[in-house]
Amino acid sequence: MLRLPRLMALLSIALLPACATVTSGTSQTVAVESVPAGAACTVSRQGAVLGTVAATPGSLEVSKSRQDLTVACTHPDHQPASRTVVAEAQAMVAGNILIGGGIGLAIDAATGAMNRYPDKVSLTLAPSRFATEAERDIFFAARVAEARTRHAERVQALAPQCATIGPDACATNTRALEAERDAALAELERQRSAATIG
Repeated sequence: MLRLPRLMALLSIALLPACATVTSGTSQTVAVESVPAGAACTVSRQGAVLGTVAATPGSLEVSKSRQDLTVACTHPDHQPASRTVVAEAQAMVAGNILIGGGIGLAIDAATGAMNRYPDKVSLTLAPSRFATEAERDIFFAARVAEARTRHAERVQALAPQCATIGPDACATNTRALEAERDAALAELERQRSAATIG
């Protein structure tokens, strides 16, 4: 007859595959869209190109990581645009601690499986030229409103996960989303300043 400690050890080993590495893998597909469509986009991380989308909409597979992605797009008669995309801790991480203990968490941390990027990234490329300043300002005011709305929606979606991923991961995700929003707003201001009139 198996002793209790040995039985618990065997159960832990049997349940270990339930970690994020196995259940969701170490890579994911990210869809890239743009307005206007037909933009050529490059996806990179820490300066290394992970892949390209020849003409949006399109998608590519990327490895999961704690590091931010940068999506940069170009389109004729439009300003280049880029967007920082942050990885968020997945809700299964807390469960992995219970099931796999430190081993399962270490595996997920090492492979990046404990993080996930948004499934879709959308960019709006600003025209290079506007007929009037008013037209330019209306365009960018709408883009700023979209960026703030997108941030609010992602923060709202994060709230139910906080009880599962824990306060530290929740705070980290919230700060990352705020940094992403601030980067998007700074990029929009850069584009507004670069646009020509007439």
